[in-house]
Amino acid sequence: TLNPLIINVARKNLFYDWLKDRDKLGGQHKIPRLSNQRDYLEQLKSMQMELIG
Repeated sequence: TLNPLIINVARKNLFYDWLKDRDKLGGQHKIPRLSNQRDYLEQLKSMQMELIG
């Protein structure tokens, strides 16, 4: 069976700030689409928690 979903709502501009921190903000940088690891997700979650915590 599947576990219930957990939905986390990201704050406004979180993805924009994440790209800026990684020096990927601008026209010629590609946005990561898929990943088998949780690296991107964990980075976004930690940035989200910095605001809350």
